[in-house]
Amino acid sequence: MHVAVIARNEVTKQSRAGARLFDCFAALAMTALIPSSALAQTFAPPDVARLILNERGGVRDAFGWGGDILAALADNKFPQTRENICSVIAVASQESGFNENPAVPNLGAIADRAVREKLGKIPILGAKAYDMLGQMPDARNSFIKRVRAARTERDLDLAYRALVEYGAGKSSLDGLLQWGLLDKWVEEYNQISTVGSMQVSVAFALNVERGEHWRPITHGESNAVRDRLYTRAGGLYFGARQLLGYESGYDQKIFRFADYNAGRYSSRNAAFQAIVAKLSGHKIATDGDLLSYDKLGRVKADVTGSETALRALIEHYRLGIDDAALRRDLVGEKSKDFTTTRTWAEVRALYTRVTGKQPAFAQVPGIQLRSVKIKSKMTTAIFAASVNRRYAKCMTLALQMQNRPVLMAPRLFWPD
Repeated sequence: MHVAVIARNEVTKQSRAGARLFDCFAALAMTALIPSSALAQTFAPPDVARLILNERGGVRDAFGWGGDILAALADNKFPQTRENICSVIAVASQESGFNENPAVPNLGAIADRAVREKLGKIPILGAKAYDMLGQMPDARNSFIKRVRAARTERDLDLAYRALVEYGAGKSSLDGLLQWGLLDKWVEEYNQISTVGSMQVSVAFALNVERGEHWRPITHGESNAVRDRLYTRAGGLYFGARQLLGYESGYDQKIFRFADYNAGRYSSRNAAFQAIVAKLSGHKIATDGDLLSYDKLGRVKADVTGSETALRALIEHYRLGIDDAALRRDLVGEKSKDFTTTRTWAEVRALYTRVTGKQPAFAQVPGIQLRSVKIKSKMTTAIFAASVNRRYAKCMTLALQMQNRPVLMAPRLFWPD
């Protein structure tokens, strides 16, 4: 009997060992069935710091930048994937070299000259206005002195804001200003329109802020948005949102990068403009804007070359879209829904009938960029291609790091 018990125990042990072995094989088999992306290592601030330093050596506080990039994605509810991380890294490197408030060479002198030239176009009063700016609020701390001393966009921005508030106080408009009732005018005349480490559109950031309030935002809240854009965390938050916060429909990342420079859906619209030019015989710009806009992004009543060409081809091919219906469709060009309009569908179908080819969905807009911040030839195509190269470089290392966890940075710190 004792022998039988021992034998039974041995069989039980063997069965348990066999079961454990089976479990191991089963686990390995299940692992093989799980997509590699699901098993990939997630990125922590030290890992993102490594990607940043791989893109641009010598970045100060790369660990802090890495943490703020991850926070920007999380706060916007974007997945912290290598694609999103590398997209933000590529744009921030291109736009500022990871500097939340980059200096612009000779900015003060350039701005002073621009003020002189603008006021100089006003007979008699222009010169007097310039002299007044040199005395207000007093000769030692005048607005013109602040302009001349400016090294960064923030310096100029603060000088302009101080001038606006001084003028409002002197003219009894302070109440209207503080309640935000003059902000559209104030923003329209503020020449600092893209700021921070990702050169975010101030108009875009303000629209985001307005969308989070049931009431118009105050002047102080508008200024707070601008101030936030000059911080590392704020610039990355709004930059990530401007870059990733919309469904593009593109099959290549370069078109999203081009949109970041030229405006959302500009690559899609540039391809549509190329189709219109082909069908109408009109020479039109492929800049991604079917209509014209003011500085705050409001549609103007002007009829653009694109709209004129569309009217011509609609009449020639008898598409049956009147001018009012065409304008209603074109007003939606800055949204995803433009692809659901009759104008979009009819023109693309016509292109296929005429050429026998499928029309391109997107192309990089043809825009020549000009700014005091740009020191060499720059176009949207050059910008997008440069960002795309940075993105590809980042993605190569990020993929290696995820596939071989030993390459991930130490958990505690990645040295600058």
